[in-house]
Formats: sequence, C-alpha cells, structure tokens
Amino acid sequence: MAKKSSVGIGLVGLGFMGLTHLRAAKGLRGGRVVAIATSDPRKARGDFSSVGGNFGDEGGLEDMTGIEVHPTLDTLLEDDNVDLADLCLPSYLHAPAAIRCLEAGKAVLVEKPIALDPADARKMLRAAKKARKHLMVAQVLRFMPEFSLLSDAVKSGRWGKLLSLNMRRIIAMPEWGDSSWFADPEKSGGMVIDLHIHDTDFIVHLFGKPDAVSSNGLVDKRGVNFIRTTYHGKAKGPLLSAEAGWLNAPGLPFEHGYDAFFEKGTVHFNSSTAPEPLLYTTAGRAARKLALKPVDGFARELQTAIHSVKSGKVDPLLEAAGAADSLAVCRAEERSVRSGGRKVRIVS
Repeated sequence: MAKKSSVGIGLVGLGFMGLTHLRAAKGLRGGRVVAIATSDPRKARGDFSSVGGNFGDEGGLEDMTGIEVHPTLDTLLEDDNVDLADLCLPSYLHAPAAIRCLEAGKAVLVEKPIALDPADARKMLRAAKKARKHLMVAQVLRFMPEFSLLSDAVKSGRWGKLLSLNMRRIIAMPEWGDSSWFADPEKSGGMVIDLHIHDTDFIVHLFGKPDAVSSNGLVDKRGVNFIRTTYHGKAKGPLLSAEAGWLNAPGLPFEHGYDAFFEKGTVHFNSSTAPEPLLYTTAGRAARKLALKPVDGFARELQTAIHSVKSGKVDPLLEAAGAADSLAVCRAEERSVRSGGRKVRIVS
C-alpha cells in the first residue's frame, strides 16, 4: 500500500460529519474519495439537502462523479480501490464497523469518539494489531490552527511556562442526526462523549493522561448535560480545567475556546467573540491578534491520514491509543459528576 500513488478512501456514514469529510477531501494530495456506502438514493446522487449540523454550511448538492456507490459496508469492503475506510457513522456503530474494516484488510480512520465503552476501544486496538492495519482516530482539535497555536506555544515556551489552561465548549442540544440518535446517550454517549471529549482529548494529547479528575455538573434524563472538570496530574504541572454543555438556548451559536495563562502573557480564544486568538502580554494592556494561516482542520486531518497510509506509519496526531485514553478519562469525569464531585482516579 505504501507504494500506491493515490490512496482510495471509502466514506461510510453520510450525515453531517460524513458530508464534512466529503467536502474536506476535495483538495487532498495523494488520495481521494473513491467510494461511499449508503442506502439513501438522494445521497447517492449527491443530494445532501436533508443534512444539518452545528457549524459550517448545511447540506446541498455535491458532485459525485467518479465515486462508486455501495449499498452496504460489506460491499464497500469488497472494493479493491478502497484502501482507507473513513467511518463517520453514529458513535455507537464505531467499534463494530472499525473492527469489521480492519478484519477486511482496510486501514481505518474513525471519527471521534473512538468508541463509547473503553472496553470496545481496547478491542479495536487489538484488532488493528492483529490485522497489522492502521487504526486512526479523527480528533479534529489537534489539527485546527487555533489549537495548534496553543500546542506549539506550550512545547516551545515562547511565552514562558504554561501556568493554567481552561477550555470551554457550549452549544444548544443537537436536534440533527438520523432519528435524533444524539438524544439517546446509549447511542451518542451523551454530551460528555459527543462534545466535551474534544477538550479532554486535547488536554490528554498535550499533557498525557491525568492521574485523576474532579468534576461537577448537571444531570438530566439525557445524562450529564453540563460539566466542569479539573484534571489532576503532575504536582508541578499547569492547572488544567475544562467545561462543556448542551445548555445554550437554540438561538445562540456554537462556541468553543480557551484561556491559556503563560508566565509572559495570556492567550484568549473564543470562536464567537474572539475568533482570532488574542495575546495579552505582561509588557502592556493592549491585545495583539495572533495571525494564523487559514487551515481547514478536517482537510488537514484527512491529509495526515493519507500520509500515514502511504508512509506505513501512523502520525502521532491520529494515534488511537491516545484517543482511547481520552475516552477513559471522560468516563471517569462522568463518574465524578454522579458522585457529587468526588476525585476519581484514572484506571490504566
């Protein structure tokens, strides 16, 4: 596979995230979408008018020229032109579909979360090892320029040591998705696994798996719908926290961001109020906008997956073991909320 000039992508799951991947794949170098799996005749024709989501453009018409349409995952896996299965299915289907693809000899990129149950995530890791195929997880924050900026600053020390980081992610309760599967925590994992995992994963990616978590939150019939977590790790490390929720009134936009407190300055990013990260330094009161290259995080994510398949080595930004750690941390956060904020240790 490493010698192929172009990696063929088989896209499975054509809801909001599948459409996002389809659009992001249009400018790839060394790879393209060659097949999709869908039983929906409208989507097979490129009509995505039924698709909606929480950011970006909603569904419309897409050019499906040169893309083979398969009615099922099984028939797609028989397609020799497919090297990489890109799984954008509802979360509860991630584990069985990924294992099926690995056993069929395909490399896999699966949307977050890696799975709903840490035990299933471990099964996926074992299946990848047995099949000797790449298992990659799409945690897109790792690829977004606003967050790459933060990652680079922590590693380089350009503003000194990071003292504290607080991350935030708020949205109205999702109402899109096939049969509103988001509303069923047995299928979506609820707010913590569907939404909050982005920020937990970014913290785990930057600083490693914490020793324990302390979380407070709000619980309703859908599970934990708001969470505020402190991550406990090294005694001399930064103070790390994150909050997230499905609490916004429907008229308010999706919002995510962070405040990063360094020794020599503070970086503030909020997708609604400060879409260009602002740097406040100890030298003065005026904020400076931090220039970023306009990068589509989803396109960069897919390009990295293509490079991983062609090179034969998974890029660290896509490693599944870290995504499995993030899932385990999120489940510990839920247990902490339900215990009234008790510190919960992370089991390896």
